Amino acid sequence: MNGGNAFRRPLSTTERMYFPMRELAPPFLMQLVVPGEGHIDPQRLRRAVAAAAEVTPGARLRRQGAWWVDSGVAPTVQVVDDHLLRSPALESDTVLTAPMSPGTTMEVLLLTAAPVTLIFRVFHGVMDGVGMLAWATNVLRALRGDDPVPHTDPVADQELVARLGATGKPTPMVPRYRSAVGRGRQRRGSARHLLRHRRVAAAGPGALARVCALLAAETPGTSRIMMPVDLRRHDPALRSTANLALPLFLDIAPGQDWMHVKNQIKTGLAARSELDQLANTRITLVPDPVNRTVLRTTNWLGARAGRNLASATVSHMGRFRADDLAVPGFRPTGLFVLPQHSVAMPLLFGLTEFDGHTELTVSARNGTGIEPRLETLLDRITQMLESEPPVRRHHDDRHVHEDRPTRLSWRRGHHR
Repeated sequence: MNGGNAFRRPLSTTERMYFPMRELAPPFLMQLVVPGEGHIDPQRLRRAVAAAAEVTPGARLRRQGAWWVDSGVAPTVQVVDDHLLRSPALESDTVLTAPMSPGTTMEVLLLTAAPVTLIFRVFHGVMDGVGMLAWATNVLRALRGDDPVPHTDPVADQELVARLGATGKPTPMVPRYRSAVGRGRQRRGSARHLLRHRRVAAAGPGALARVCALLAAETPGTSRIMMPVDLRRHDPALRSTANLALPLFLDIAPGQDWMHVKNQIKTGLAARSELDQLANTRITLVPDPVNRTVLRTTNWLGARAGRNLASATVSHMGRFRADDLAVPGFRPTGLFVLPQHSVAMPLLFGLTEFDGHTELTVSARNGTGIEPRLETLLDRITQMLESEPPVRRHHDDRHVHEDRPTRLSWRRGHHR
């Protein structure tokens, strides 16, 4: 790694942007939740985490100035007895909302009450969603006794885009887009963000585009949906857990159907439009106090005036099977990603498919009247996904986050 020296890489401008968010939208973590049946021995889990971290140094990083440096210390494993996640109001769950220790970038939780649940908690400043999935999958490989897949490339978005080249201009970031749940004044004593999860009794292709179209139908004016795109698609040999996702912006008018959205996605991917968006992260080069002021103003404009940089973020993190993820003594019954909170975005949706159903999650900026409107919106999304018949998958559904994890290959003992 890095010519025999300790693994290290520079922070990218995208990653710098995430540091103030720990203060403004705590705990500002992506959380991969894997409930299941059976038992996981804590000591065995600790050994698997340490073994996976040996070949996934992104899981051991600590910040040293402008650099991420491998600390050599594996993430901690915390055992939480007799705790069930507080549903549906996950934003009030004491485990999910707990901060990590200062300087820590990730940890693994083992909830022993039925259903036994693994939770991989990751600071977004050090990994993106696909990186988190690669890390978690390596832990599961180690639990099975398989060799974890090395992810030792010290490359993040800034370096990769510099190598690939961006040919267009970044999308202007202007706070003028409405939200499907409207606006609401934030009040002291109330949760700043809501966190919800729904299990949808259906799974089919086009879920991301269908959700985007429904959000637009529920929103006044043109919606701007931000869809993360995995930059690893440009270098299939790259093995890095760093932040390697940039947005594709989808402008959708009310009434446009999901196939129109799907065609927008195809067009944007073909043009490599996501590469142009790295330039928008240069704002992070200003002093931290200025950056925090900009983010607070962005949050105020969204909450009080209903004017947002984008209407929502929608990300599909992949398709999974219990057979591919099971380890001796433990069989997953689901897998879902709880998004980090944001002050710059009113809604952040996460989608995964698991054994024929869809896991739907959302972080929402809270405010007066938001919670009932969010629940109604989730009801409509659930009904839509369960009622529309699935259509045949097409070979060109690639490179959106929903298909990206298949390259990591979840099957036991196999990787490319």
